[in-house]
Amino acid sequence: MVRSELYRVPRPGPAPTLPGQVCAAGDTVFGIDVSYYQGDIDWNAVAGDGVKFAWVRVSHSTQFEDPKFAANLAGARAAGIHTGVYQYFEPGQDPIAQAQLLLDRTGPLQPGDMPPMIDVESKDTVPKAQYADAIRAWLDHVEAATGTVPFIYTGYYYWNDNVGSGEFADHPLWIANYNPGCPLVPDAWATWVAHQTCDCGMVAGIGGAVDTDLFNGDEEQLNAYSVGAAVCGDGKCGPGEDPFTCAVDCPPCGVIPPEGATIDNGAACYELGGDPQYWREEAAGQGGSLRWTNATDFAEPDNFAVFHLDFAQAGQYALSVWIEPPYGETKLAKYVVHHADGETPVMVDQSAVSGWVALGSFNFAAATDHYVRIDDNTGEAPALEASIVLDAMQVLPVVMEGETEAGDASSGGAGTGVGSEGSGAESTSGGPAASSTGGAGSSSGAAGEAGGAALPPGYGEHGCGCRGGGGAGLWGLLGLLGLLGRRRRVRSGSRRAG
Repeated sequence: MVRSELYRVPRPGPAPTLPGQVCAAGDTVFGIDVSYYQGDIDWNAVAGDGVKFAWVRVSHSTQFEDPKFAANLAGARAAGIHTGVYQYFEPGQDPIAQAQLLLDRTGPLQPGDMPPMIDVESKDTVPKAQYADAIRAWLDHVEAATGTVPFIYTGYYYWNDNVGSGEFADHPLWIANYNPGCPLVPDAWATWVAHQTCDCGMVAGIGGAVDTDLFNGDEEQLNAYSVGAAVCGDGKCGPGEDPFTCAVDCPPCGVIPPEGATIDNGAACYELGGDPQYWREEAAGQGGSLRWTNATDFAEPDNFAVFHLDFAQAGQYALSVWIEPPYGETKLAKYVVHHADGETPVMVDQSAVSGWVALGSFNFAAATDHYVRIDDNTGEAPALEASIVLDAMQVLPVVMEGETEAGDASSGGAGTGVGSEGSGAESTSGGPAASSTGGAGSSSGAAGEAGGAALPPGYGEHGCGCRGGGGAGLWGLLGLLGLLGRRRRVRSGSRRAG
C-alpha cells in the first residue's frame, strides 16, 4: 500500500548513546494522553499551557468504555488541540469488534484530528503470530474506515518479547519510555513519531498527574499528520464543515432571529439521542405533542435531548422550557446550557412546576452552535419510573434598560416585557415563568411565521429540506441519532396519571 506523504516518518536523529536508542530528529512538540483517570479537564487551560496535541482513550477493548471520552474528545477539539483517539487493545478478543467500537464512538474524523492509535500493552499472553494477526486486523479495519494510517503505541521490551513482528514499520510508532532523553525503539522501527516520557506530568487544567508526550518534529510536521480539511461545495457535509463555514453543504437546522423563537419537539433543532424505543410521544403540551422517557441512575446517559441554538444576532437571551403535568416526574432534571461564557447547569424539579419554566438568561454569540442538553441519568433509580418530559424551549431576547425592544405588543414582536421575566431568577428553584412569558411565546411563533426575521447571509431557503408549514417553516423534522449501548425498561403502555 502506498502511504501518503502526510504520514512520512521523520528522519533519523543523532547517533544513539545506547543500542536501541533513537533521539529526536530536532525540534519536538509537547502533548499529553488522557483517560477518565484525569477527571474533568479544562481544555482551554490545557491549550493555554502549551499542549499542542492530545490522545484521548475510547475504551479498554470492548470491556470498558471510558466515561470521560466524549467530553475529552469534544473539549480538546474545541480548544484547538490536535486530537487523536486510542484504544487499549486485547489480542485475545475480536479485533474487528474492538476497532468498530472505536470508530462508532469517535465518528468521522475532523480537520485537526490525528490518526487513531492502538495501545499494545495487554497483560494477556497469546502466541506472537496470533498477536500480530490481531493487530493487523485492527489496523486494516481502522485504516479502511478513516483513510489514515493508525499509530501503534507500545514499549521496547514489550513489543520485542510479545509481538516481535517487523511488518508494521510503516505505521507511526508511539513509544512508551519514561525518560526525558532518547527512547529505546523496538527492533521493527528505525525511529519514533511520538514519545511518552512520563506518567507524572503536571499541566494546567488537569487536577493531578497526566501522561506527557513529545512529537518528533516541529509544529508544521505535526500539522502534516492531522486530517485535512473538507472541500466546501462538494455536496457533502464533511468533517469540520458546519452551517457557518459552508452553508451550501451543511444547511442550518434553523436560525433564531433577533426577536426570538420557540423550538418545539419534532423540530430540526430539537435533537433526540439514544434508543428510539425508550422515547414516548404524547398528544399533549405545546403544539399538541411532547416527548418523555424515564430517568436512570446509570453512570452514563442512555437517552438525551439537545436544543440547538444558532443565533442570527449576538446578545443576551432568556431560555424557558415547557413542563406539562403529569409527564414530568423527575425531581433532578439537569439542563446544561452551553453559551458564549461557558457552560451552566440548571436544576429543575419537574414534578413541582408546570407551564413555562425559566432556565435563566445567558449571553450567546452569533453563528455559533450553542445548545442546551438534558440527559436521562439523573441519579433516580429506574425502579422509581420517574419520567422526564421534553417539550418546547422558548428563546427570547433580554431587553436591557435603555435599549429598544426587538418588538412590541402592537406588532406581535416577541420582545415586549420578556427580558426581566426570563432573567433566571427562578432558575434554581425551577419555578414557572410568569404567564406573560407564555403569551410572548405565541408572539414569537407568529413572528417566525410571518417571515419578519431575515436569515443571516449564506442561509438559503434550502434550509433543512424537511420543514413543515406555517410557523414551523424555520424548523424541520429531525431524524433520531444512533443507538447507545445500554438498555433498560420503559413503560410501554398508556401512561398513568399523577
